[in-house]
Amino acid sequence: MPNLVDMRVIGLLCSHLCHELVNPLGAVNNGIELLLDVGDDMRDEALALVESSAMRTTKRVQFYRMAYGMAGTTTLGQLAEVRQLADDLLGEGRLTLEWPDAERNPTLEQGLGRMLLNMTAAAAETLPRGGVLTVAIGQSADAPLLSVAARGERARVEESTRPIFAGDVAFDSLTARNVHSYYTMRMADTIEGRLEVVDTGAGEIRFAFFRN
Repeated sequence: MPNLVDMRVIGLLCSHLCHELVNPLGAVNNGIELLLDVGDDMRDEALALVESSAMRTTKRVQFYRMAYGMAGTTTLGQLAEVRQLADDLLGEGRLTLEWPDAERNPTLEQGLGRMLLNMTAAAAETLPRGGVLTVAIGQSADAPLLSVAARGERARVEESTRPIFAGDVAFDSLTARNVHSYYTMRMADTIEGRLEVVDTGAGEIRFAFFRN
């Protein structure tokens, strides 16, 4: 008999992914309709819309293929790879991503690249009005192995997501909106670590991953 909890999470992740893709795919469709309806004077504009929307769709598919798919478990071995995927997805709006020195491209243990990718997406969800995500890699025994600080106007953890980060979530309360956070917390468990999320109350939410 299938595990009904896992089946619910899978379904919600699919809904979350579809939500992420529907806007850029819709824009591609709009661009194609323009190509069919407009004259030559607007053809370049319509082609530009199709091209930019198709690129956005491709970037989102690449991000979630690594964040949710098995490929991300073994192929995200360097920080630069994670950085490129996160910048492509999250850097296109009101978010700014700050990374360690560009010359540093440490090799990440298996599973950590995928973990960091999901942490950046979860942190981005706490900045409804945009802001800055600052990524750090631990360099001492008492520091988090991975950390992402989200700073911005009205930075907050949604009410429906707080129990997830507190480790006290009812499965029937999971939705397509908060399932990514749940998935990220469970991922930390599977790679023998723990994710701690702290709201400082000063416009900053801190995500920190530690080894158990």
